[in-house]
Amino acid sequence: MQFFYLLLSIYFGRKNPLYYLIFPIALVSGPGAFIDPRTVLFAADVFLIGKNMYKDVIIIYLLFVVFSLRKQWSANLLLKTPMLLYGLFIMVLIFLTFGASGTNYEAVYVMRLFIYTVLGYFLLILIFSTADTRQFISFINILFVATGILSIFYVINSANIFPIFYQGNLYEAIDMGQVSFYRDFSTMPYFSHLLFILAFSLTVFKSKDCNRLAVSFVLVTYPFVLLYTFTRSLLAATVIECAIIILTLVIKSPGRIFRTSTIIIAVACLSIFWIVQAKFKSQLSYFTQRVESAKNEGANDENVNIRLAYHLKAYEIVNENHCLLFGGGINKKYEPEMARIGAWIADSTIPFFLIYTGLIGVVFYYFIGFYFLFRTIFFIRNQFNPFSLALLALMLSSLFSSLLMGGYSWGDPFIFFPFVLVITIENLITKENILMVI
Repeated sequence: MQFFYLLLSIYFGRKNPLYYLIFPIALVSGPGAFIDPRTVLFAADVFLIGKNMYKDVIIIYLLFVVFSLRKQWSANLLLKTPMLLYGLFIMVLIFLTFGASGTNYEAVYVMRLFIYTVLGYFLLILIFSTADTRQFISFINILFVATGILSIFYVINSANIFPIFYQGNLYEAIDMGQVSFYRDFSTMPYFSHLLFILAFSLTVFKSKDCNRLAVSFVLVTYPFVLLYTFTRSLLAATVIECAIIILTLVIKSPGRIFRTSTIIIAVACLSIFWIVQAKFKSQLSYFTQRVESAKNEGANDENVNIRLAYHLKAYEIVNENHCLLFGGGINKKYEPEMARIGAWIADSTIPFFLIYTGLIGVVFYYFIGFYFLFRTIFFIRNQFNPFSLALLALMLSSLFSSLLMGGYSWGDPFIFFPFVLVITIENLITKENILMVI
């Protein structure tokens, strides 16, 4: 299946450079894009998302794409953010790690995660800089449609209606008596949450830039994806981000709240809620139980206390080993000690960076996040548009939730994709002065 996506990328990328990203997006989507043991014909260690080597493939592929577009991209966009400084900081830590522990595999393994995170941002910025407004909108429309289709597949598979995806790696099977269904994250459409928030913002704005059917497709399908994740934090993030968009509109342009698009959204939400109540009673009951349990279990070892333990243990390790400022090195030296507490890499942000990059690395990481947040705020003051508003809501919610929670797939070249969109939107509006300016 991965070769099918590769052929699509090469063929359509010749007409629109952003379509070159079809292949890497499919790889990071993994099982959710049918890249699983049933479709990988050979070299599974390279292409399967659980093997981590697919990140190597993505970076190499992006390097080839950037090289092929070398006469079109604008390198000055790389100088407009502090990401170069962050990349330099990571490289200094890598050299220090090499000096201390040599070139052992465990060190190289962790180094790749940090290098690919920053390098992925730079490569994506260069690729997006080659597109004009028409090509950008076309790419976003394709993402809307593809995500809507994959969302339907996700719900059908999770509802145990038909086994569309590979069943061997599903996260959890839930039995509610007469009804059974699955809770899974690996098959969830990769950009579904980001695109839903963007679709919500575009609809409230009543924007005509993106295809309305494509936008509506994501708006209708994502609530069911959210239902089958049974994830309280994702539900809270969605509600908060939509509230931020509405609140900002009330402050900046209150007249929009009473437009037809807002009424349509309200009616659609009520309709979806009625469908969920009528047709997905068992799933809603299970999700409700999880939400209610948060009130009683919010302070137990499975929730807040375990995450606080990650923070305390990480601080204890770097403090006792006299590496508070720069961390214990970009290697696996302290991973076993942290792993005794729990799944610290998946469930924490600050401890992750504290162990590997020290206090300076933690401050640097959040400085990058808040830099893009405030940059978006200042840009919205002058160029009020639905894209920037959606990114503002997403970044604001993500930054504050990451203070105690985890959430990212470390080493993923698309981790900083929202930041890439921030720069891309600014560049298109400044360069062409026509993109979604309200």
